[in-house]
Amino acid sequence: MAFDGRCVVVGFASGDIPKVPANLLLVKNCSLVGLYWGAHAKARPDAFRESLGRVSKMWADGLINPRVGLALPLREANAAVAALAGRKSTGKVVLTMDD
Repeated sequence: MAFDGRCVVVGFASGDIPKVPANLLLVKNCSLVGLYWGAHAKARPDAFRESLGRVSKMWADGLINPRVGLALPLREANAAVAALAGRKSTGKVVLTMDD
């Protein structure tokens, strides 16, 4: 973590909730912020929509590159859901519209 940095916690895909020692936040002069997207979308729909637009633009501009752990055709949506439910994915699970 960079000095004056910010870490945004979005979720715990591994199922384990990590513990963050407060002294690290202090010595790095950084902040830790939690984000529950579902609640954010309901409480602040305009801000949520704007943030999705900004992230989409960052992806389109090549500034971010999300890790895709599994890509399946739409007809295999059940297998994609099973991979998520069984915690078998190590990245994003993507459904494609082509075979």
